[in-house]
Amino acid sequence: MGAHGDTVEVPVLIVGAGAGGLTAAAVLAKHGVESLVVEQRQELFRYPKARNLSFRSLEILRGLGLSDAAHAVGASVSDMVMKPSLDSTEETPGLDVGVIFQGLENVSPEPPVLYCPQSRLEPLLLEFLRDHSSRAWYGTALVALEQDDNGAHAIVCDRTSGRRTHVRAGYVIAADGVHSGIRTSLGITTSGYGPLPIYVATIYFRAPWRTVMPHLHDGASVGIKNEAVDGVFVPAEGDLAMFIAPYLPTQGETAADFTDRRCRALLRAALGRSIDVEIMEITTWQPYERVADQFRCGRVFFVGDAAHAMPPFKAGGANVAIQSADNLAWKLAAVLQACAGPLLLDTYHSERHPIGALSAHQSLTGPPAALLRTDPQRPPPHLDHEVSMFALLIGYRYRSAAIIRSDPHPANAAAPELVDALRGQPGTRVPHTWVEHQGRRVSTLDLLGTGFTLLTGDDNGAWEAASRSLEPALTVRAIGRGGDALDVAGSWADVTRLTPRQAILVRPDAFIAWRSSPEPTNPADALHDALASLLNHNDPSQPPRPGHRN
Repeated sequence: MGAHGDTVEVPVLIVGAGAGGLTAAAVLAKHGVESLVVEQRQELFRYPKARNLSFRSLEILRGLGLSDAAHAVGASVSDMVMKPSLDSTEETPGLDVGVIFQGLENVSPEPPVLYCPQSRLEPLLLEFLRDHSSRAWYGTALVALEQDDNGAHAIVCDRTSGRRTHVRAGYVIAADGVHSGIRTSLGITTSGYGPLPIYVATIYFRAPWRTVMPHLHDGASVGIKNEAVDGVFVPAEGDLAMFIAPYLPTQGETAADFTDRRCRALLRAALGRSIDVEIMEITTWQPYERVADQFRCGRVFFVGDAAHAMPPFKAGGANVAIQSADNLAWKLAAVLQACAGPLLLDTYHSERHPIGALSAHQSLTGPPAALLRTDPQRPPPHLDHEVSMFALLIGYRYRSAAIIRSDPHPANAAAPELVDALRGQPGTRVPHTWVEHQGRRVSTLDLLGTGFTLLTGDDNGAWEAASRSLEPALTVRAIGRGGDALDVAGSWADVTRLTPRQAILVRPDAFIAWRSSPEPTNPADALHDALASLLNHNDPSQPPRPGHRN
């Protein structure tokens, strides 16, 4: 790639450097694919937006080698207390985020939820992608985009200098937000409630607030309500903080009311005393429940809020963006590296659209949504059915051409298919159990390679031989009493019910693509046919190439 300002060529152009865009770039980099990320913002977020990561997002970071860095951020979960002012000794419980995730402690090697806000997550992902030869240009806007059968041509502009760069890319990931200009320009329609009756002003400020409440830790927040103010105080790094204040247009309140003078008065009332305050920025926000009707248009794919916008409740928002980016990135890498046919890319919409729609709808339910002050003249939509957090976060099953299933597909392909447990079913995330590998206690998720992985029973000699017939060879792990991963407690066998001669094929995103018959007569042929179907859609001119081996 050339210098900023030249005509550059790159396999993937990513527009937007939020959680979805940066995750897509990082996962592409993990698979050896360069990308260029362009972002209108001049810098990374400095404030704790999108604060909690669910275990599934943490698993994706774990696969990137970033788990320790994420855990080093701080508190295990953000919590909230209620006070009449920040300096008051009166305190009552507010929102206990941990309770929302109860019962999920054994689903993953990661905790159910972890405080790692976007202000801390973005630098981790940015460093990773840059260390792997990809680029991110901040202060850079997309000004034009065209596509043809061979790729996409974009023009981006440095917002400071005005200098323009032509970018030729194989594919484009549009991670440009809820009001996606790319989605609009391509004529992609959306569905959903649209703008929600929730209106919020956020005051970003600097002040010695820790002299008022020194014990407030990273990840915590304080709901403040008194005669003069009703809002939420959120600490940031050092003496930075933010105060979130709702307002209701139907009661004559407007965004224009939040002048510098009024914001200072609100902060004094919230803090409970007069201290020196430097207001950095005042912004307004209205959440949307909106899902693109198509996640793909030619060589352009939609990720994050451009695909599925929702309020950040119940681990929605950034978490769903991260998981959709992970789903798309390995598929793009497989196609760009000629390991798969281009039809694989159609499965991004097939798999993630039902989950994006489910997450968006369900984000309007539960305790976090109930805490918000909403417009009584336009209440949020009422949902008759609230699914469990297990179902919402991991208890779903993909249906697509990238999954081989023997059971019939449900009649409504657009509806998400939910399961009550992960038992090694094709289309679900591989079950997590603890095993012993090379003298260490590891998760079954830690056994997965960068490409496809074959998890077998003890009697895996035929599968090892079948793997060696592929180029490059698959990662093969035998889990059992005598395998290279010891199922010491028998948990893996109990959960999956695999026979000693059976195997499951796991995709690079940790979802199960295929499950062999209990007593395969010819493992080599079965594995070859499965990979040919998954990667090339039975195109006999292309031998299966499952990807890199760790």
